[in-house]
This record gives sequence, C-alpha cells and structure tokens, in this order.
Amino acid sequence: MLMTDGEASYRTLFPVIFGVSYLPPRQSTMGRPHNPKYRIPRTLAHVQVIKHRQGQKLEAVEVSKAHGSWQRINQALDEIGYNIPNTSTVERFNGTARRMNAHQVRRSLAFAHRSNTRQAVAWWSATVYNWVRVHRSLRTPLEVTEGKKRFQQRTPAMAVGLTEHIWTEAQILRAPVYIASQE
Repeated sequence: MLMTDGEASYRTLFPVIFGVSYLPPRQSTMGRPHNPKYRIPRTLAHVQVIKHRQGQKLEAVEVSKAHGSWQRINQALDEIGYNIPNTSTVERFNGTARRMNAHQVRRSLAFAHRSNTRQAVAWWSATVYNWVRVHRSLRTPLEVTEGKKRFQQRTPAMAVGLTEHIWTEAQILRAPVYIASQE
C-alpha cells in the first residue's frame, strides 16, 4: 500500500509506476497505435491523506482511496500496525533522501540532467543509508557492557539480517555487483 499526500499527480503516476502495462486492441491498421494502458493488480492500494488548512491551522484531515479497495487498505494497515493511514514514514524517508542527495533539493547548484545520473545518485544514497549509516532507533542493548559502550549500533541492513557488520563506503564500492536475470 502506498500512502501519499493530496498531490493530484500521484493519482496518475501510481498506475504508470506500479501497474502492469498492456496495449488495447487496435480497431484498424490506420493511424497511430494506442498508448499503453495500465492495470493495477488487486494486491496494491493507494491512499491519499489530504490535509485541509486555514492559514497555518490544520482544519481537517481527509483520507481518500485513490486506487485499490478499502478491504486491501485495511489489511495493509493491520499488517504494519497503523490504525489510520498517514504519510509520516514516507515524509521522513523523502526528507532524508533529499538531505543526502543534492540533486533532489529544490534550490541547489547540483545538476543531473540525464535520468540515469539521477537514478545512480539516488541508488547510491539509498545504499549508504541502509548499509553504512547507523540508526539510533535500531540499536540494541549489549548483554555485557564494554566500558562506556552499552549498545550495539546497527544499520537497517543489519536489522533485517542482510549483514552482520556496518559497511564502509569503500567496502560497498569494492563489492561485486551482479545483474539480475531478465526472465
């Protein structure tokens, strides 16, 4: 399930990014072929949390189903432990991503005109975030304290069990990368 704010473009982008494209059947051989259309799998859902403000004061919060069913939305909320949809996790991740990548900041002198450059920098910042940077909220208490050290620092990759140690950027750059098969 994707939870976003009330930006209108998210409704049209969701099917393009997460949907399965298909070409509608042609009625004749004349003219241009149709643009692809998108089917959204039943397992996906998109909720928009729209905040209505009066000046600086928050008046109301409206939860709107953009794609999917309410049954799927409620199931996803139960799985992640939320009572109502909110965008806090997405906003926090996007804020961190903008802080780590100057190309995503609104006013900067960093330019990435080519999409593959933007994509490479975004992947690099996500890799560093998950494998190199320790997160205070993920630390675990040590069974035996080592001097003043009471906690084991962890990265998100350590928290989900992908690695046993905190990587350095040099280790990531030296690690071999294999292209996934396109089957």
